Amino acid sequence: MESRIIDRAIVAKKWHARGFSCGVWIDHAGREWRAATRDTEEIFMAMSGELELEIAGERVQPSLGEEVLIPKDTPYTIRNIGGSTARWLYGQKRSPSAPLQPVDSNRDLIHTPL
Repeated sequence: MESRIIDRAIVAKKWHARGFSCGVWIDHAGREWRAATRDTEEIFMAMSGELELEIAGERVQPSLGEEVLIPKDTPYTIRNIGGSTARWLYGQKRSPSAPLQPVDSNRDLIHTPL
């Protein structure tokens, strides 16, 4: 398995610019997360270990640092198929923020002591 250092801060900055969150997950050998489905796009990147994703019935074993986009409403499973702990980054597409609204002046609420 390839040895490569993934800098979470750099990945998070890039993902945030694309509208995704960025979290890290640590999993024990042999662990499996079955048939998850989200109502938003997700992104995945292996940081260490040996992982397999099954997305809509298709299996992939991403290399360390390789991004995998999981379309919204698509069932997927993540398996730690290696003999050691695995770590990965995951992100979910965030809803666009509502535009900022002007704040009414609170000047009338400020009282200066005499």
